[in-house]
Amino acid sequence: MDNEISNTGSKPVTAGRPLKVPGLIALLGSRVTLFLLFQGVIALAAGSWSLSEGYWLVSATLTNLVSITVLWFLFRREGGSYRGLFRFNRSTFRKDILIFAGLVILCGPVVFGPNYLLSAWLWGDPAIPYEMMFRPVERWLAILLVFAFPVTIVFAELATYYGYIMPRLKDRLETKWIAVALPVLFLSLQHTTLPFIPDLKFILYRAVVFLPFAALIGIALYRRPTLFPWFAILHGIMDMGTAVMMLTE
Repeated sequence: MDNEISNTGSKPVTAGRPLKVPGLIALLGSRVTLFLLFQGVIALAAGSWSLSEGYWLVSATLTNLVSITVLWFLFRREGGSYRGLFRFNRSTFRKDILIFAGLVILCGPVVFGPNYLLSAWLWGDPAIPYEMMFRPVERWLAILLVFAFPVTIVFAELATYYGYIMPRLKDRLETKWIAVALPVLFLSLQHTTLPFIPDLKFILYRAVVFLPFAALIGIALYRRPTLFPWFAILHGIMDMGTAVMMLTE
């Protein structure tokens, strides 16, 4: 089975200067760092870290734009195609639909189960993390984010961890499971700064809550890379729901 993401362009090539392992590790940590950086800028502008916590979708959207730019540059430098990540594979299209449909059924308990169990364990009330994260923002900004956040995340998040980094780690590491484990771990941990709220319970919650979902996607894409555009679209739909929740505040 071909374990490279995408139909064209995502397989590491030697035409340019592909990142080595230290560069890939740095890229793994780039999003968590950018989330914190942009939140810091917002805090300076607002004059309050507490106020900045409510604008985490802005930090995420700005980070997505940076990630998209970096990915475009890296693929171009290596002679690959960033857009190729998002093309459906015609030869496996029907089988991909069936497999993806089955995985979507698993996504429900994998996404919502940890959220309920962790919030109930840590606070005794599943509503508390929601109340900590979703706060009123300007109406025009909330409307803008309903479109900007999910659209940019489609092309940024999974593309960074599983479209670019995972195939290259697999190509460079002798222990192949690490090529899956590292992107899964960093994808989960990035949520600790989305938003960063200096509360140990909240940090633990955000670090762990998406770990099962990140593992499901990472393993699925490692085993069947042609599912990538399907998961990218699903991710965008899910995060549109997140943005709508902020709009209703």
